[in-house]
Amino acid sequence: MCGMAGGEYVTRAVRFTLDPTPAQQRMLRSYCGAARFGFNWALGRVKDNLAVRAVEREAGVDEDALTPSISWSKYSLRKQFNAEKADVAPWWSEVAKHCFDTGIIQAADALRNWSDAKHGRRRGHMGFPSFRSKRRPMQSVSFVELNHQLSWLNESRHAVRLMLPQALVQSKDQRVRAKARLLAWVHTVESTRRLYRLVEDGRATIQKVTFSHRGGRWHVSFQVRHRAAHAPTPKPGRKLGDVVGVDMGIKHLATVSQPVPGVSDDDGHVANPKVLAEQLRRLRRLDRRIARSQTGSKNRARLLQRRARLHGQIANTRALHLHALANTLAGGFDIVGIEDLNVKGMSHKKRRLGRHLADASLAELRRLLTYKTADHGHRLVVVDRFYPSSKTCSTCGAVKAKLPLHARTFDCEHCDAHVDRDVNAAHNIAREAVRLHGSTSHEDVAGLRPETVNADSRLCQTDQGDLAATAV
Repeated sequence: MCGMAGGEYVTRAVRFTLDPTPAQQRMLRSYCGAARFGFNWALGRVKDNLAVRAVEREAGVDEDALTPSISWSKYSLRKQFNAEKADVAPWWSEVAKHCFDTGIIQAADALRNWSDAKHGRRRGHMGFPSFRSKRRPMQSVSFVELNHQLSWLNESRHAVRLMLPQALVQSKDQRVRAKARLLAWVHTVESTRRLYRLVEDGRATIQKVTFSHRGGRWHVSFQVRHRAAHAPTPKPGRKLGDVVGVDMGIKHLATVSQPVPGVSDDDGHVANPKVLAEQLRRLRRLDRRIARSQTGSKNRARLLQRRARLHGQIANTRALHLHALANTLAGGFDIVGIEDLNVKGMSHKKRRLGRHLADASLAELRRLLTYKTADHGHRLVVVDRFYPSSKTCSTCGAVKAKLPLHARTFDCEHCDAHVDRDVNAAHNIAREAVRLHGSTSHEDVAGLRPETVNADSRLCQTDQGDLAATAV
């Protein structure tokens, strides 16, 4: 489960791996195809309208005489699609109506985000949405039904309901209805007992159900809303200390300011599993075989499935390592201090560096620590990225003017301290986290307050005056 507390409610995402039958897989693919069709239809209508108005402006037509612009809201687009679906999608009755709604809603959101970024209402640059291909790696379809909560979950605790088309369910043909009963329940690999119990007792509400295909497997994700008083609390972690500083990197996934038994070595270094690097040779071989295969052949489809499964294994293995580290740190320390790294900026500098950063998933580790510390009632303090954690001596506080990246040890010229570069940075991050936590109110601690629009949970800027005062 993952999510973030906010106000009186807590929203969680609960995901299960599915094991559908071949018939159910075909049904899910058709649903995702309908969602893609709805997205492309809505985007095409908007692009055509914008193109016509642009041509008319170039021809000198007055603004009042231009072709009326169509609304980009999901309600208007959905209403227009319902009026035209018999012509543009005569097969619309073969899939559930929510499939088209999924694509139209996603197109409306993409258009709104592009417009907000263009007019400065949203940070960052965002290009105009593009049409989706059926070869898109991740495909999904969402269903919203709030009236029948337990109808999504089977009493066996090992199946979830797949919403079927009305024509299939209400058919008078007994064979068709028997087929519908076989398609209705999709088997889950894991047990849904915990979620079933929460919904049955009225302690949680299922807001949205999303079926998606990623990593070569089908998954179902439940967006669940809890009362804050009934939110599931994690198991109490073993108390390891009051504060810990975490210096994240590539050579070591993380370096903690004090050794954690079972997680780090005696120096505090947490090994980087390098999951992608371990499987890179297999991926290259598969890519070469795919490049030599014939487009549209069954052999190519099997190879693509193998590559997707391998990527899924890599992602799952990486997630296991990150969750284990985040659970230990979030549950074992009252204050966890991390550094605000510009991962995106570093990834664009060099291709190999970007690949290693993606393999380490430092931003994902920060996201996990953000909500896990809040769940445990602990504090996550984010130290500003310009704080010289590596250049500052953790013993005397002297700041070096330069410290090249190839220098893996910190040698202080004032107190003759000789310490590992990452260990020194972890100690400084822990000390700065304590200072920031003492000068900040309880509500402003990162991980407890709501995230901003661009998911920037930085607590505050490190006082540059204090940094200058520590220089000798």
